[in-house]
Amino acid sequence: MGEISVFGAILRHVEERPHADAVIFKGDGETRIGYLDLHLAAREVASWLQTVCKPGDRVLLCYPTGIEYVRSFLACLYADVVPVPLPLPSHAEHHLSTQTGIALDADAHLVLTDTAHADAIHAWLNHDDLGTYACVATDGVVYEDPADWVEPLRSGDDPALLHYTSGLAGEPVGIPLSHTNLLHNVESLIEACDLRPGVRTGGWLPLHHGLGLFTLLLAPLLSGGTAVLVPPHTFCADPVAWLRLLDDYRVEVSAAPGFGFDECLREITHEQCATLDLSRLRHLLVLEMTGLPSIEPDNLVELAHRLRHAGLRSEALRTAFCLPEATMIASVGSAGQVLRAPRFDTRALDKSLMLPGTDGPRLAGLGEPGDQDLLIVDPFTGVPVTEGTVGEIWVRGPHVAAGYWHEDRLSAERFDQITATGEKGFVRSGTLGATVDGELYVAGASRDLILHRGRPLHLGRVERSLLDLGSIVACTAFPALDTPEEIIVVAQPDGADEGGLVRAVRARLALRFGLQRVGVVLVRPGQFPAAPDGGVNRQLVRELLRANALDVLDGDVPSGLDPPATAPGFPRPGSR
Repeated sequence: MGEISVFGAILRHVEERPHADAVIFKGDGETRIGYLDLHLAAREVASWLQTVCKPGDRVLLCYPTGIEYVRSFLACLYADVVPVPLPLPSHAEHHLSTQTGIALDADAHLVLTDTAHADAIHAWLNHDDLGTYACVATDGVVYEDPADWVEPLRSGDDPALLHYTSGLAGEPVGIPLSHTNLLHNVESLIEACDLRPGVRTGGWLPLHHGLGLFTLLLAPLLSGGTAVLVPPHTFCADPVAWLRLLDDYRVEVSAAPGFGFDECLREITHEQCATLDLSRLRHLLVLEMTGLPSIEPDNLVELAHRLRHAGLRSEALRTAFCLPEATMIASVGSAGQVLRAPRFDTRALDKSLMLPGTDGPRLAGLGEPGDQDLLIVDPFTGVPVTEGTVGEIWVRGPHVAAGYWHEDRLSAERFDQITATGEKGFVRSGTLGATVDGELYVAGASRDLILHRGRPLHLGRVERSLLDLGSIVACTAFPALDTPEEIIVVAQPDGADEGGLVRAVRARLALRFGLQRVGVVLVRPGQFPAAPDGGVNRQLVRELLRANALDVLDGDVPSGLDPPATAPGFPRPGSR
C-alpha cells in the first residue's frame, strides 16, 4: 500500500477516485457518499474536533451502522484523536454496563453520536454518573470553515484506534491499534481477496465490533473499494436480506461469523435461492474467533450446496481465523479451494492429538499459515509442537498490537512472548489449535486446558462428553483444592435418577479420560451463570461452590478448590 497512516491511504483514493462510491448504506432507504464528499464531511468534524481535543485524546463513538458513523470515525483520524467504537446502550443492560466500563477505562474526552440517539446517550451518561462527559450529536452541529483544519502528521506507530474486546473473564479489554497494524491487516486482506479500487465489500456486521470494522469498512476504504452496509438488525429480522444485499449491489467480498451462515441455512428456501444471483461473489469469508460459536462445517457445506442454484461457487467460501490482538484477521483459507472439513478421532482429541477418525467432530480448516508468523506452541513449556499436536496458537507480525491499554500485567503475559526455542515477538492467542497437512484447525480455548497429573486435560472436552450422556442439562468441571488430582464436576440433571447419574459421570470420565478421582455435585436449575460465549462461567461456578452459594441436590461437596495450572494464567515459558 505504501502509506504510513490510515489518513494517507484514504487521501490517496480521494485524489485518484473522488467521485467513486466510498460507502453505500441500505437502511430504510439508500444513501451513498463518494470519496471526496466523505473526505470533506469528515474534515468538517475534524476541524471542530481539533478545537476541543488534544492529539491522542480518546473519543467514544456511539452510533448505529451508517454513514454518520463512518464520517465521525474518519474525522477522529483526520483530527489526530483516537476513536473508541462502542455499541449503543441498551435498556436491557445492567447499570454497570460494558459501555460504562469502556468509557472509564479509556479515559475518554467526549462522546460522539447522532441526533436520533443523543437522548439515549445522555440518559446512559447521567444514569451511570458519567455526566462530566460531553456528548455531541455530530449531525446537529453547524460547523465553522473546515479550512481551519490542520492535516495530521502521523507515523506508523501512532495509535489509530482503541478497540475493546472481551477478556478471558468477559470484562472489556482495550487494544490500541497503530496505523501500521491497520494498514498491514488490510494489505493481507487485499492479497487474500484481491481487493482493489472499485471492488464492493458488503455485509451486516456491526461497525463497533472489530469483525465488522476491519473487514466491511476499513478494508474497502483503504483499498479504494466501496463499503456496502446494512444494519445488523436487518439481518436479525431476515437473514436472507444479507444475501439479497450481495445480489442487489453486485458485492464481490463479504464476511460473517459461522452463526450468520447457520441462520441463512435455517431461513432460506429453495424458492428464494432461485431469485438470487450470487455469481459475482468471489470471496465469502467465514470468521472463526474464540468467544463466538464455532464454525459448523456441515452447515456450510449444505448452504453452499443450496446456493449453487443462486450461482455461488463452492470455492468462494473461505474460512479465516480472527484474533483481536492481531487486528482480527490472522489466517485466511486458500483461494480457489473447496472448504476442508475432515473428521477427527475423539479419543485422540482427548489426548490433544488431531488424527483422522470417523466418530469425532468435523472441523473447518482455517488456512495454511505458510510461514513462521503463526506457530502452535505447548502452552505450558513454550516448545513449538509437531504437526497434528494440539497447542496454543501464537502469532507475530506487523498486524500484532503492542499490548493492552492500561493492563501491564496482562500485556506481559500475552504479548512479546518468546518460545522455548528462542523465537521472539509472539502474542498468545488464548486459542488451542493444530496444523494438519499444513492447514490450521481450532480446537477450543486455552482456558479450557489444564495440566492434570502431568498431562494436558481439556476441561471443555470433559464437559462436552458429559453433556453427551443426555441426562445433564448443563455442567462444568475443575480441579479440587486439597486434592488437586481430583476433578470436581458440577452438573444440573434433567430429572434423572441422581445416584445413577453420579455413577454414570464417573464411569464416563474414567473410560474417556482415565480420571479415577471425580467428585460430582448435582445442583438445581438456575445455578449456572453464563460466560460471554454463552457457555457456563466455570470460574464463577467454582467461586459459588467455594462459598456454599449453590443450591445443591446431591453429591460430595469438596472442602475447597484450588486454581489449576492452566493456560489462562499464561505461564511464561522460556526466558525473557
